[in-house]
Amino acid sequence: MSAEVRTALAAATNTVVGLHCTPYFRQTTKAGDAMVRMDRSVRDTSGFGFMVSWQVLILLPQDLSTAEKWLDTHMIPLINAISEEMVVTLVTPQQLALDTGSVPIVLIEGTRAT
Repeated sequence: MSAEVRTALAAATNTVVGLHCTPYFRQTTKAGDAMVRMDRSVRDTSGFGFMVSWQVLILLPQDLSTAEKWLDTHMIPLINAISEEMVVTLVTPQQLALDTGSVPIVLIEGTRAT
């Protein structure tokens, strides 16, 4: 089931021009690259299933001003595309700390029943 969800989320992300999303982690710092992560799984109120929180991590341009401008023009199409596969609950611009420095990213988080 997880592989199917990951593939669907990656495919939805890839509909946004300039993005290349993979269903699983890959080592990259290239702007426009993205990957799907399972964040957590919480028992739903019925006690029979789980609500899984997923994240789509998108690497942004290194220059922070350019990264913010990219978000301004791509955020709505990105949320609309990913919303086809999960309920988007949070959008968080961040800095990913690497041993070579920090990289601007945005995390799109949401839930989907398993």
